[in-house]
Amino acid sequence: MTAVPNTQTGFFRIDCPDPHKQRRKQILTAHPEIRQLFGPEPRSALLVAGLVLLHFSMAFLLRDAPVWLLAGAAYCVGAYVSASLYALIHDAAHGLIFRRRNANRIVAILANTPLVIVSAESFRRYHYWHHANMGDYRQDVGIPTRWEASWVGNSTWRKAVWLTFFVVFQAFRTAKFSGSSPFFTKWMTINVVVQLAVDVVIVWLLGPGPLLYLFLSFFFAFSLHPLGARVLQEHLMVEDGQETNNFTGPSNILECNFGCHNEHHDFPGIPWSRLPSVSRIAPEFYEPLHAFTSRWKLIRAFIFDPQWDLFHHAVRNAPEQ
Repeated sequence: MTAVPNTQTGFFRIDCPDPHKQRRKQILTAHPEIRQLFGPEPRSALLVAGLVLLHFSMAFLLRDAPVWLLAGAAYCVGAYVSASLYALIHDAAHGLIFRRRNANRIVAILANTPLVIVSAESFRRYHYWHHANMGDYRQDVGIPTRWEASWVGNSTWRKAVWLTFFVVFQAFRTAKFSGSSPFFTKWMTINVVVQLAVDVVIVWLLGPGPLLYLFLSFFFAFSLHPLGARVLQEHLMVEDGQETNNFTGPSNILECNFGCHNEHHDFPGIPWSRLPSVSRIAPEFYEPLHAFTSRWKLIRAFIFDPQWDLFHHAVRNAPEQ
């Protein structure tokens, strides 16, 4: 399958259906034993509890630290804790921690508490449409806006700015979203109230330093950081026709196998702990696919290579003019 650049929109036009749905059928036909990997992973709740305790403990220990130490700790350690918690929020959004939907929501809101910014319920909402309509410009917030891609262009410094402040650009992408689910729900309200209460208590009891550490940890996890390169790795088209890419570096385990992104899109019903087993069972389907081995190299290539830009995303419909 060939991706054709659209001269009017700039993105790559894809006319075929979601490739993951087709590959899922092929793999299950060839390896029906993969069905045994489906289902929730309750032990992830224990991991969430441990990571939350670790993050808050570090924030407490750094309560009187200078800003430079807070930032250094957040970049070198805290970002990885935040990325792991976000990955577990992701699993909860797929119902992969407990069988009951509300139990997953509770775990996700708990995982959200050290991240400072309300994330659990909003992620659940938009991520559903990312899977249901991958490549749909108006429903897949994984696709940049036309303005965003045009502004970044091939400029080295704008690429660096975009990657540094990705969380801001991501927030603006929701303006193009046309999904039907309501935004302000009971669980969104619970998420907001709990998060605001936690943030206020932290400042009240410990001062602003710990909250700054936690915020920077979350910010760096989606910024100019090896972890932040995940936003490039996942769906930037660097090989003709391949919409999803894996990351195979050793740090993959530190973010709960988020690098197994093809396996996840092929089988969103398999939790993070079992995703590596998919490619071990069906290597003939995954070994031919392009994968990144270094996110630092990916960052350098994206920023300095003029051939790489944000228009290297597949779309299945025409963006609004």
